[in-house]
Parts: sequence; C-alpha cells; structure tokens
Amino acid sequence: MGANVVVCDTRAGVVAGPSGGFVITSLRPGEYRLAASHVGFEPETVSVPVGEGQAKRIEFRLRPVVLEMQEVEVQGTAPEREGLVTTRVVTSDELRYRAGGFVQDPVRSLSFLPGVSHSARGEWSGTYAVRGGDPDESKVYFGNTELMWPFHLLGFSSVINPDLVDAMEFYPSVFPVRFGGALSSVTVVKPKLTNKGEGAWAYDPMNMKASYAGSYDDIRFLASLRRTFYFVVFGPLGAGRDNRPTYSDLTAEVEIPMGQNHKAQATVVHGSDHIITNLRELQEDMTESGTSVSAGLVSELGFVRSELTVFSNSHDFSLNPSLWWGTATTRQHDMGVRLDLTSTPVSGMLLSAGFEGGQAGFDGNLLDQAGFTRSDAIGAGYVSARWLPVKELALDAGLRYEAVRWTLDRLLEPRLVAALNPAKGMQFTAGYRRSSQQPYSFLSRSTASVVFDNDYSEYEMFRAGAVGAKQADHYSVSGDFELSELTRLSVEGYWKDYTRLPTWSEGQDGRVYGFGNSGFGQAQGVELVLEQKAVRGWSGWLTYALSWARKQQGSDTTLHWDHNDRRHSLNLIARREFRGDWTWTTTFHLHTGAPYTPLTHFRSPDAGIEEVNRGPSRYTVSGAKNSLRVPTYHRLDMKLQKDLPHLPLRPYIYIEVLNLYNRENVYHLVQFETLDGRIATGRFTGIQLTPLFGIGGRF
Repeated sequence: MGANVVVCDTRAGVVAGPSGGFVITSLRPGEYRLAASHVGFEPETVSVPVGEGQAKRIEFRLRPVVLEMQEVEVQGTAPEREGLVTTRVVTSDELRYRAGGFVQDPVRSLSFLPGVSHSARGEWSGTYAVRGGDPDESKVYFGNTELMWPFHLLGFSSVINPDLVDAMEFYPSVFPVRFGGALSSVTVVKPKLTNKGEGAWAYDPMNMKASYAGSYDDIRFLASLRRTFYFVVFGPLGAGRDNRPTYSDLTAEVEIPMGQNHKAQATVVHGSDHIITNLRELQEDMTESGTSVSAGLVSELGFVRSELTVFSNSHDFSLNPSLWWGTATTRQHDMGVRLDLTSTPVSGMLLSAGFEGGQAGFDGNLLDQAGFTRSDAIGAGYVSARWLPVKELALDAGLRYEAVRWTLDRLLEPRLVAALNPAKGMQFTAGYRRSSQQPYSFLSRSTASVVFDNDYSEYEMFRAGAVGAKQADHYSVSGDFELSELTRLSVEGYWKDYTRLPTWSEGQDGRVYGFGNSGFGQAQGVELVLEQKAVRGWSGWLTYALSWARKQQGSDTTLHWDHNDRRHSLNLIARREFRGDWTWTTTFHLHTGAPYTPLTHFRSPDAGIEEVNRGPSRYTVSGAKNSLRVPTYHRLDMKLQKDLPHLPLRPYIYIEVLNLYNRENVYHLVQFETLDGRIATGRFTGIQLTPLFGIGGRF
C-alpha cells in the first residue's frame, strides 16, 4: 500500500493503491525496468518485456530495511544539498523528443522555461536571458565542471551533445551558495554516467554525431564527438556562399573507483569553430575555441563526503584580417582548485563548506595593436547548513565570501531559505540570496559577437580596470502543489534588485570615460508551471510568466525598460505517443516584443533650428530610451519521430518543421538615415519555415 512504482528512464509511474495494486498504461513494446520503493523497505527492480497489445502481471515483494541501514542519512547525498529552492528539471527523454530546440540542443531548450527568453541576438543565438538579466549573468556546468563559454562561435548552439545528458537542473534564483559569479541563473547538466552501455548516433541537416556511455569492469565513462553543418542554413538559405561555418566539439568523462570509499573523475569539454565570412564586406577568417578540463577525487570519509577538483578553462579567438591591422587575437584562461565538503553530523542536519582558489588571465590585441595583459586571483569560500527542526519545516542558511574576479571587491553573499510542507503534496518556499559578478560581459561572450556588434565599451573598461562588481539581491516566494498523482502546479513570485551596475560616459569622439558603478535596476514577476505526466499517451508542460525589468546603466542617465524585458511569455509543450513507436511533439512559444529606442530625426550642427540632415551624421536625435517595442513574437514547431527498436542499432527517423505557419518574427529593429534624408527601419527577423529530416539510432 502506498509504494511508488516507476518505469526507469521515463516519466511514467504510479502509487500503489490500498490493496497494493497498480496499473501502468501507454507503454510501447520493448524491454523496461520497473522499480518499486517504500519508506522502511528495500527497493526492488525487475526487467519486464512488453509486446504489442500485451498485458503483464508484475508482483513486488519488498523486504523491510535491516537495522544496520538506519544509520544512512539521505541528507548526505549530493542532490539534497541543492534542495529547498525552485529547480526546473529537463530530462533526457524530453530533450530527445522535443521540437524546436535546434536538434534538441540542451542549452537552447532552456528558452521553453518560464522567465527565460532568447537574448537580443534572436533565434539564431542559443544565448538566453533569465528574468530580465543579461546573458552573461548565467552559468552552465557539465557535472562539476564549469564551462567558461558553453557555446559555439557567435552562440548558435551549445557544445553539449544531448545524447550525453541524463537531466538538466536549472536554478532561476536563490541558487545554493556553492555557486558564485552569476547574477541570474545556474544550470547544471548531469552527465549520463551509467553501468549499462548505451551508444547513440545521428545524422541530420545540422550535425553528425556519435556518443557512448558505459563501463568497463568498475570504470564508468562517456565520450562524444560532433561535427555541425550550419553552412546549410548560412549558405543556400542564409547569407551566401562566402559564409562557411565549421563547428565541432568533443566531450569525455571517466570515473574510476579508488578503493571502497574513493573514486577519481576526469572531464574534458572542447569546442572548436572556424568561419570564413564576408558579413562585414571584408573577407575574414575567424576561429574560436574553448576547452574546459577538470580532474578530481570524491571520497566518503565516514559522515563526511569530500570533492576535490582541479580545473582549467580557456577561450581563444582569432580574426584575420581585422579592420585595424593583420590579426586580432584574444585569450582568456583560468585554473585553480576547488574543495567541497558535505557532512551529516546528526539526523535532520546537513552541513556544507568549500573553497576555491586559483589564477585568471587575459591577453589580446583586439583594439590596440600592442595589446594588453591582465591577471587576477580567484578566491572564494562558503558555508551552509540545512536543518529540519520538524518534519513539516526545513531551513537552509548559507554565506559565501568572494574575491570577485577582475575587481578589487571582497564581498559577503548571504542566503536564507525556508520551506514548509503543511500537507502531503504541498510545499511553500521563501528565499533570499545576494550574488555578485564582475561587470565585463564580453568575457562571458563570443568575442566574434563583440566585433560584429561594435560593442567595445566594456572592453575599454576592462583594459582600464576601473569598475567594481555588480550585485543583485534575489527574493523569491513559491508554492508547489500536486493536483493529482500525475499533475503538478508550481507558482513563484520573485523580485531581483540590481545595484552597482557599470556606468560610463561617452565623448563626441566615441571614447568612453568616467567609469563607475552607480547603475541600478529591478526585475520582478510571477511564473506558473503546469506539468502533466503521461495519461493515455499524452504529456506536456504549460508555462506562463508575467514580468517587468527596468535598469539604468552604461551611458544612460535615466531608468528605462531593459532590452531583455518581455512582459508576457507563454510556452506550451505537448507530446503524444502512439502505437507502433510513433511520437508526435508540438511546441508553441509566445512573448511580447522587446523594447527599442526610436530614432526621431537628425540635427544639423550648423543651424540654430532642428532640421533633417542628409548623409551619415553623429548628431542623431533619439526618442525616449526603449520607449517602443517590436511586434509580439510567436512560433509553432512540430516533430514526428518513428523509433525502430527491433532493428540493429535501434534506428529512428524524424521529420521536424520549425515555424510551421512561417511567422516573420522580428527580434530587433535598427533605424538609420537613407540617402534621401528619410529615416528607415531595418528588421532583424528570426527563423522562417524550415523543414528538417534526420536519422539516428542507439546501441
């Protein structure tokens, strides 16, 4: 009675009734593993073959837990220390079948979550903005390895193969204190380390890939190699034959037991990009690469668990020829060591502590032929405690001390979360956290985007080394409700208070001066998520967010709507599984347009009255900052996939259609003066109607 029965590696599951009976429907033919568990009993797992139109009777006999097992405390495991905060989870199964994710790119899939939207670069970029923040304010981890630049050149896609992903945990605010240097969100991609060998391969219009995750004796490992083909889009359907991008990435991880209580881990994530382009009316050769490497030792020392990690990150960029001279290059690199400790000294209490130290460096000649070099120390420490005074109440408090990278600031970042469970299937949470981050966003972006956008102000500030850390105070209140065994509703309200944002002044000659941290802003909103697990083959998500974001930063002197402010956002993901191993998925995404600043007219410097001046002019007169908005964005994508599990290599084929009704979505507007003195508006549009066909398999 009351036992949980789940189908492993799927979202299907039920709770046994008063007599212990249960029924699971809508399973396709194949081999499944069913797991049954109940508090006070040892879990049991069985393998069940299911044929077409066949019913199976399964009987579990759970044995009571022996007395010696009472000393095991669940709070000591790694997932528990992240608890008590809003966490959106995207599973590997959802990634595999989802439509509209640019071949199921893991990081791109985050844009279907509430409060997350594409950055100002639009649909062609996988970079994302969270709750009114900038894209550089979010961090991505692959396991315990931070990815300095998790995207390919210009951010078109991430460097993570979705076939290696077990699940993704997304923290939109009040994230645990062990994470630093992020103002908006943290995403942890869980690698698919498994004892059961599982390989995958695929070929489609955008990439060719192969991966494998498995074990040899007690050694677990995974590996992936991909080569992308975005020239299909940027060639015949895009900007022309002279724009030929070539992207590739490599990921590998190994876990080796070192006795009964220790295991060693090593991870490498590498992305390498090359593009020949004439987008700037100059034949240019660009290369960009990023490599993240870590090696560590995980030890179980009685009631203390330790994770010692040595890490190294690098990001390299080269542009030849540049607009200024022969070759412009930049290189960013950091390396250091991190130690995380977790302990359960008494029942109902979880203690965590850790520190990080190392060195960061940068050198380049992007704007100055002589170039410049900077280096800075990496230093941070944290402590946190989780306490369950009664079974209905949990408290989590933490403090992080950080020597903020690339600044002179040494700051304390407190965090406090309380969770109340007044009844079964109901939880209320309230939390607060302060976070800080260095202000030079170009260090967390593709250098190519800095060049194409002519966005050099922060580069000049970084070269001068004159700006302190920016901060954000997060406040969050949420409620989570189980409406039924298969339906869940969550509601969250948040407030994010920005302080110490970077500011500067610009002269008529285009130079920047007067650097400071007097900028500020606010972001607030309400988010709803309705999740439905499989019922008669149907499952899906419905999310809605109502939000506001205003800031005063940069060279602006007034508070204005942020360029990532999108008032309303609606996402619908529906999935239907049919007999014969067919899966149909549809996604619908809608949000109100981002704000932009209108151009009103030009003012002649030689006239006492305002008049229209033909030709290029730096005497532009603009309207109120971000006072107009681009049209509302909406897009419908569909995907139909057929699995062939009984054939060798378990192949599958799919047809995916992006932007089914061919909506010309506008993501950015730019106004300029024409040769006849009129003000014209240029529109940067998103993806048009695009059919895709792919084939792959698993072994």
